[in-house]
Formats: sequence, C-alpha cells, structure tokens
Amino acid sequence: MVKLLIFDMDGTLIDTDKVLFETRKELFLLYKPKDFAIDEEVIRTYSGPPIQESIANAFPEKDPNFILKEYRARTEKYYDYYLKLYPGEKEILKKLHSEGYILTIATQKNKKMALKSLEMKGICDYFSLILTSNDGFKTKPSPDMINYILANFNCKPEEAIMIGDTAYDYLAAKNANVKSILFKGSKRTYSEEVNPEGIFETYDEIYRFLKQL
Repeated sequence: MVKLLIFDMDGTLIDTDKVLFETRKELFLLYKPKDFAIDEEVIRTYSGPPIQESIANAFPEKDPNFILKEYRARTEKYYDYYLKLYPGEKEILKKLHSEGYILTIATQKNKKMALKSLEMKGICDYFSLILTSNDGFKTKPSPDMINYILANFNCKPEEAIMIGDTAYDYLAAKNANVKSILFKGSKRTYSEEVNPEGIFETYDEIYRFLKQL
C-alpha cells in the first residue's frame, strides 16, 4: 500500500513555465547577441534539468556562476505575476492530506523560492517534509533525496511513489527502487526509455490512480 507521496515542484506542484520563460527571455536579451532568436519551445527544454545544467546549455559562452546569480536576482519578480497551480490541484492535495497520505517534496529548487511558492498558493501546510537544493543532496537522477525521505518516515520503497514531470524524476525514483508517475500539466514529452507507472494530465487522474494502488 502506498502511503508516502514524493512530489517534484516546478512543472508538478507549481506551474512556473511562464516564470521561467520570462526570466530566461530577460537574460537572453541582456547577454545574447542582438540578433539572437528567442524560441519559446527551446526555452521549455530548459525546465527539468538542474538549473546549473540548463544555464550551461543556454549560455555556453558565459561564466555559469555569473548567469546563475543573475537568474536568481531577476526571477523572483515574475513569481508575483505568473506563478499558478494546476486546475483542481489544491483540492486534491487537501484530500490526500486529510486521507492520511504523507506528502513530501524533493526539488532542486532553492529553499527560499520553494517556500515562497508554496506559501503564495496556500499549500505549504500539506507537506510534512520539503527537501531543496539547499539541503546538500546530489541532484536528480540521484536517489539521495528519495532515500532520505524513505528513511525519515521509516517507509519501504514499495510504500512510496514519486510524482514528477521529467525524466530526472523518473530516474531518481527508479534508482531508489520507488514507483513513479509523471504529470503532463505543462505538456512535457518523454523518450521511450521513460517508463513510469502512469502519465497523467490532471490531478483528478493522479488521485484516481493513487486510490487504486
């Protein structure tokens, strides 16, 4: 029986696609040549990998530490305008929490912005443990965050499930011997090598699937 739910954040718990797009667009306008073509579909591919990796891919000609600092200095203002939850999400999280599931988070987002996002949308209190990039774990697909959560709640791998939106979430779960499902609220695409327990487009679908386990 599954009793422990491990959520990713960006693209899973919070829809930050517009936030990420506007931040990267601002950086491209500042640090790319004037004739650089800004492609929204290409920018979408930067969501999912660790931020250091996506920045290195987007700005191979720049010092990644400088761009990362610029990114973090510029992104917060977009949260107030563009951050949102997915349809029906808050109600499903409340229901899962009230039914006794242990809700946790394993994200590569930094602690400040993770907590800001959850508090802005009124869902922070549903989660019993929130692990972020500030907690010193290796980034996904490392299973370190998941293994820590399992140990913290004295759960066996078969009692947990990872809920994410990228291949990194799937692989982290696989490396921890934990089941996984993927959420396509932001219309992600996956390679044939990604084979989770299910791929869903709504929180209602996720809830119905969890109740069958």
